[in-house]
Amino acid sequence: MPAGVEARPRDTRGYPVPAITPWEGDKPQFALTDYERSAACARKRLCSVCDQGMPQGPVWRVVGAAESAAIGEALAAGRPYRNLAPTLEGPGHRACMLYASMVCPYLARPNARRGMSAMDPDDLTSHVVRGAVRGAMGAVVGFAEYEYAVTGDRVLFRFLDVVEFLPHDTADAHLDELRAELARTAK
Repeated sequence: MPAGVEARPRDTRGYPVPAITPWEGDKPQFALTDYERSAACARKRLCSVCDQGMPQGPVWRVVGAAESAAIGEALAAGRPYRNLAPTLEGPGHRACMLYASMVCPYLARPNARRGMSAMDPDDLTSHVVRGAVRGAMGAVVGFAEYEYAVTGDRVLFRFLDVVEFLPHDTADAHLDELRAELARTAK
């Protein structure tokens, strides 16, 4: 577990709660994103998982099946990849995203289903519907940079220039990468 994640508040089961997760009383709402927390992460360049600063340079995020396939196809064809569609999911440290891809039930398994729905699903959040399946392949992807916009009701991100592509069916494939990253960043 990355040190920043280790330091996060815990739910009643002892699970660390990501920085952008909203709370209802003393219960985290894991499948949802808190607007204010997400906006603070974007503006201050904080990791959306551990809430600690990210240095200038690459950022990472976990992507689902459709985006993983599009990135893989572009890279295999020697083309640059840039998804101009914004996402509500913010960036993080490499170690935090590798870790999240393995411990988040929805991100870790291809047959995982959403346990909660977006409050008011629309074009950007229609995939966040209770029962939605993650899909075959996901990936942890490093991007050279990100852009963001904070609107009146959401925080939108776009990611630029793939620098690392780590696809997975089940995320335990990233365990060796996570161990190596934790050893590298501990020095």
